Amino acid sequence: MAELAIYDREDRKEWRVAAWIAAEGERRVLWLPVCFGLGIALYFALTVEPPGWIGTGVALATGAAALLLRRWPAAGAAMLALAFAAAGFAAVETARWQRGAPMLDHRMRSVAVTGRVVDIDTLDRGWRVVIDADPLPGLQAGDQPRRLRIHINARSDPVEPGDRIAMKAMLYPVPAPILPGGRDMQRELYFAGIGGVGYSLGAAQRVPGPAATSGWREWLLRLRTEMTRRIAAVLPSSTGGVASALITGKRGTIAEEVKEAFRESGLSHLLAIAGLHLGLVGGFVFITVRGFLALIPRIALRWPIKHIAALVTLAVLFCYLMLSGAAIPTERAFVMNGIIFAAIFLRRLRLSMRICALAAMVVLLIDPPSLAGVSFQMSFGAVVALIAVYESWGARLAHVFHRGSVAQKALGYCGAVAVTTLVATLGTEPFSIYHFHHLVLYSPLANVIAVPISALWTLPCGVFACLLMPFGLERLALVPMGWGIDATIWVAEHVSSLPGNIWVMPHLPMAGLVLVSLGGLWLCLWRQRWRYWGLAAIVAGMATILMSRPPDIVLADLGRFLAARQADGTYAVAAAEDIDRSFFASETGADLVRWPGGIDCAGGRCLYEANGKKIALVTAADGLPADCAEFDAVVTQVPAGFACRRRIPVADRIDTWRYGAIALWLGPDGVTMESANQTRGDRPWVPHPRSRRERAAIAPD
Repeated sequence: MAELAIYDREDRKEWRVAAWIAAEGERRVLWLPVCFGLGIALYFALTVEPPGWIGTGVALATGAAALLLRRWPAAGAAMLALAFAAAGFAAVETARWQRGAPMLDHRMRSVAVTGRVVDIDTLDRGWRVVIDADPLPGLQAGDQPRRLRIHINARSDPVEPGDRIAMKAMLYPVPAPILPGGRDMQRELYFAGIGGVGYSLGAAQRVPGPAATSGWREWLLRLRTEMTRRIAAVLPSSTGGVASALITGKRGTIAEEVKEAFRESGLSHLLAIAGLHLGLVGGFVFITVRGFLALIPRIALRWPIKHIAALVTLAVLFCYLMLSGAAIPTERAFVMNGIIFAAIFLRRLRLSMRICALAAMVVLLIDPPSLAGVSFQMSFGAVVALIAVYESWGARLAHVFHRGSVAQKALGYCGAVAVTTLVATLGTEPFSIYHFHHLVLYSPLANVIAVPISALWTLPCGVFACLLMPFGLERLALVPMGWGIDATIWVAEHVSSLPGNIWVMPHLPMAGLVLVSLGGLWLCLWRQRWRYWGLAAIVAGMATILMSRPPDIVLADLGRFLAARQADGTYAVAAAEDIDRSFFASETGADLVRWPGGIDCAGGRCLYEANGKKIALVTAADGLPADCAEFDAVVTQVPAGFACRRRIPVADRIDTWRYGAIALWLGPDGVTMESANQTRGDRPWVPHPRSRRERAAIAPD
């Protein structure tokens, strides 16, 4: 009887869960893009490269099983979910096969580089170009990078996409993560086909060569480049950079301090063409076209002007998508806004989470690796949270914010912006903590002031500037647009400087981010009461912050970068390149001080102590040899040899060459050491360095 009672309770639990799932109705479909994304995430979580056929094979097998099991809903749904996950895995494998290219694994000094310009971005000093490179001297055919990203100086010939250029350049491997588990730029550029970076030595020159096939993509790149130059001619420096970011998606001339002000005031979303921009531009175009057509009685009485306005708006938004470079937030926003205006045209307008799910599926199909990027995560994090809130409380909020006198409606508009900002902030904050390690306290204040400026002034002027540009009259709209941009920059700078605005946050582990993401999706996608279970996952994910601790010592970039954490949380950093310092500060959120800070140094060796452990930090060859019995570990910017390796942990520049950045944590139980390549595994974007002797042995004749 007891066994029967247990089985009965289990059956009732299973029935209850099945009933809850059934009660969700069509919202179950919303989880299919999530399953697709989980398949992509599984691919990136692996530490070995899987066989190229496995994703497609499993997708076909589970898809067939879902069809065969359609009479058993639970089993069929499980197989369908697995099929979508396998399809996501197969999609990212296909992207790797199509886009991947060899990565440089060593520096190449003063090498002759020629190639065709693919894209160009204007900077304060010169240009940053991406080129389809001709074969580089000294490399085998299998080691040749497909594309290079090179900074050419202002003395170079003006170039456009499609031009062939030649130069002498310093080429470097794509920067590796500065910390284990840090931002993986090598993976990002690998899927963009870029295998090396560098800068020109002297001017780059245009050279004659075979004419490239001129297609619509090249024409579009030329158009974006020309528009960016014409904007910069009217609006100099950061003002023009922000205008270019809003129109063509190129932000190369924005000063770093202005970018930092936008980040620290919570206004970074104004620099990324996303839902706000396409929504405002679409609404402005729709209202303007419909209002203009309504003024013509013959058209207004005989033609469906609402539908005509919707079609014109769709065309304008598509042009905006193409001109802006079709970044991930823009693609997502175009799909969502496009569905809305298409629904207006078809008279079936209904806003729901399904639009967001469809947009996510489209973006992931077009660009599967984008799932691992901050743009995808923050863009969809904000939109999912906003839709979930307005699905539940939209009518009540509209009643509060859109009633009463004109003054009350104006205050209601500000309140709606504040609520929207707060919800979007909650939806994106876990990703912001993971990628940027800080919280912005006064973001709602900055958005209440800056968003109306963008909505009512800056973006409409940008639309008129694009319309006037074919006639050479863009100055008439760009100058007023610059006034709005200057006001927005002023808001960003003043809000970002308010005391207590920035809260530095500890590192959020990847496991915590996954828990928060799945918990947030559970909370937002379901509608029944069991959705509140997602709150437990969110709390558990954020609690993992308490289990993380920043590294005490970091050695990276072939030993050139050495950082040691001090008692006040700052890092003392030995001589390093500015880019390394910038990446490290971004990854840790900590302040950096000059070496040796408060560390006791003598000659080429420093003594670092924490948690009862003594570490020898060697910055020069005269700091060796170190007494193995005296220290708990040795970290050195020069080769350390083999003397102490069998007795204590040792990390030197040779180790960083082989294994990437190395971090050490000092605890009462000992010293823990971890390398970047240890966490990334053996993947195509992780370089496998070879010595000069090995490269010379296999160099082409």
